[in-house]
Order: sequence, then structure tokens, then C-alpha cells
Amino acid sequence: MKVLAQCKSLSGFSQLTRPCFASTSSTRRASKLLLLLATAVLGQAPSNWANVKQLAAGSEVRVKMTDGRKIVGRFQSATDDDLLVQTPKSQETLARMTIAKVSTKGRSHRLRNALVGLGGGAGVGLIVGAVSDSGCPKNGCFPVGRNLGKEVFTPLGALIGVTVGALLPTGGWHDLYGTK
Repeated sequence: MKVLAQCKSLSGFSQLTRPCFASTSSTRRASKLLLLLATAVLGQAPSNWANVKQLAAGSEVRVKMTDGRKIVGRFQSATDDDLLVQTPKSQETLARMTIAKVSTKGRSHRLRNALVGLGGGAGVGLIVGAVSDSGCPKNGCFPVGRNLGKEVFTPLGALIGVTVGALLPTGGWHDLYGTK
């Protein structure tokens, strides 16, 4: 009852309309600490070397060394202490202690992006064509037909959409291993 009386005197509201907490500053501190920890955990690369050892031979990898060098090549094998990478010039054995981060190239999604672009572009082209045709008289704006806007803008939109979709960068690099 003592806390309820303090809440009424501080806020002018009863506990039924506004909950009163004994210490809101500790709740805020805990929330900030939780947010800080989540940010730190999400921003880190995985530190499990087993991820590297499970890679399939021939996978494209990018290795960042502790001295700042970057090595891009094909994964050959990994032991508990070393990583073997085939670069365009030579085969390199990299000591685990000198590796800061290992990333692998993701799968390409160009076909999927091209198909999405095709559908989206055709849809936008159809809408543009319908809007352009709506201002025409019943026999059409042109002697060749009433739906010329839809017949021109739909395939044009599809062509633009499939081109943009195919040109979008895909794959990207995914971190497998990183030291703290």
C-alpha cells in the first residue's frame, strides 16, 4: 500500500489506470545493456573453425589475414591448424593463427531476379499501357487498334524488368569464421 500511495502522490493517477514501478531507472539500464549485448553479438563473425573444415572442396573463399592482406581463391582443405587455398597464382597454406576472417561466396540468384523483374516489369507496363489507353476514344488513339498502349508498354516493361533483374548483384559473401 505504501508504493500505491507514493504512485498516487507522484502521478495523480491510481494504480488501476497507470502501473507504478518502484525503480524505472534499473529497468532502463537493463534494457540498454540487453540492446548493447545484442548489437555486439549480431555484429560478430562466427568463431567456429568447424564451419571452415566442413566446406566443400572447390568453394570460392575470401580470407582476411591478421596483417590486413586478403586472399581470394578456391578452398582445398582445412585441418585444425591450417587452411589450404588454391589462388590463381599458386596454392597457399595459411596458418589458422594468422587468419582473421574466412568468408564464402553465396549462390547466385540471377535467374530468380530476372523472373521477378520480368513479372514486375510486365505488370508495371500493363498499368502504364492501360492508363495511356484510357484517355483514347472507343476506336482507339491509333488506327491500328484500341489497346496499343497495353500492347507496347507491357512487353517493353517486361524487357526492362528482366534486364534490371539479371544485372542486379547476387550471391555476396557470408562469414564462416572470424577472430574477435
